[in-house]
Amino acid sequence: MGSASDRAELKRAVLTAPLWMQSTKSSSRHVAEAVGLSQSFVARTWQEFMTPDQTTKSISAMLAERQMVLVGFAVGPSGSCLVLSPSRASRARYPAGLSASSKRRLRAVLAADLLLGVPPDRETTGHSQDLWMSLESAGHSLTEAIILVSGSFAVPAGARPAAHLADAWQWQRLLAALDLLPEVPSGTLLADLEARIRRWFQGGRTPFAWTVDRKESTSMGSSSAEVLRAGNLLAEGILSVIRQGLVDGTFSGESEISMGELGRFLGAPVRDIRAAVRALTEDGLVTAARSDSVVVRVPSLDDVAETYMARRALGAIVVRAASRWSPEGRSRVRNHLDELGDCARRNDITRAHYLDMDFQIALFEASGLNRIPAMLETLTKQAFMNFAVLGARYAFSPQTILEQNTEIFESIDAADLRGATLSWQNKMDDSLNYMAQHIAAMNAVNQGKGLNRS
Repeated sequence: MGSASDRAELKRAVLTAPLWMQSTKSSSRHVAEAVGLSQSFVARTWQEFMTPDQTTKSISAMLAERQMVLVGFAVGPSGSCLVLSPSRASRARYPAGLSASSKRRLRAVLAADLLLGVPPDRETTGHSQDLWMSLESAGHSLTEAIILVSGSFAVPAGARPAAHLADAWQWQRLLAALDLLPEVPSGTLLADLEARIRRWFQGGRTPFAWTVDRKESTSMGSSSAEVLRAGNLLAEGILSVIRQGLVDGTFSGESEISMGELGRFLGAPVRDIRAAVRALTEDGLVTAARSDSVVVRVPSLDDVAETYMARRALGAIVVRAASRWSPEGRSRVRNHLDELGDCARRNDITRAHYLDMDFQIALFEASGLNRIPAMLETLTKQAFMNFAVLGARYAFSPQTILEQNTEIFESIDAADLRGATLSWQNKMDDSLNYMAQHIAAMNAVNQGKGLNRS
């Protein structure tokens, strides 16, 4: 396939493709189509950088000793930097390991280093200052942090990198070590970071710095909707733990979950858990049983109907406003629709379920409205929590979800406001009917067992 330099350029194209592809779909087939190479070449390239070398093995050993979370990332003219901080979560209760989608996002983030120019003769320090100042202001200590750098990215005095990767190709091999990061909260963090890196690429690739605001989980001055929309990672983590527990059987309907138990899952102090739970309770996403616990409440038909009627009405306003969406807003909605197409072909029910939520939230945000999207996002999370309580009973057809969302998207795109409104309302009606059927079935079973209290 030509000289070594030609092969290197092809590999560079494969690894950086997710940063410039219009779609966020990054399967080997989609990347191969985008860069004009064989799917097997793409798969071999990915596999090559999943093979650890001596440096990545040493990083894996550090992560095996203590669970870490990503708190900072930066790209400058002459190198990149990644900062990990110790997690207080128990690995025994919440095992490490990124999901396939999170690994894909991490691969795209690491690929940014392949787009840097030739390092200057003299070490550049100015571009690194934003990262360190942001980490300090967010309350992150570098004392126990694992700092990984490439090229000549400068670190502050007293901070010692755990690994200095000589070139961008070795930097790509970090994926072989960082797949030990815990999916919660890494999945949420990487989704945000990937989106920002894509915008960085499209915006001219100026120096880039990203940090996790540690103080978000303890903010008490904002309303619950503002906290969630600002990215309250602790609250999102609590929802993720409860949803997953409902699916895998750790929790069940009417289970009481202590604040201490949630703290052990997420590695957070009870006072922070309590503040996040208070916000979630105000939004109806969890129910406080006592001052030190929450309960997973099985929804009644009245609860579900109220939620869907509100979503039906507010969503009709949003889809009409979304006809004025920006190219960026439209692209985000389109990307989720493309991913849903993949799920429908694979009949991936679980993935389609969550992509449907992502699609709806992206649609709300694309409307450009100020208050209604936040209300709708909360109502949508309530509905999806209700689905989680049903657990394995959830089996809504991915093909149906795709068809519904395609109708909505195409109507908005064509400025067919009446069509978009009707498509949204039909989607809400179908979902409510589906939920009502399962609640009725659950009530019938419980009544037979003498457990139905309604």
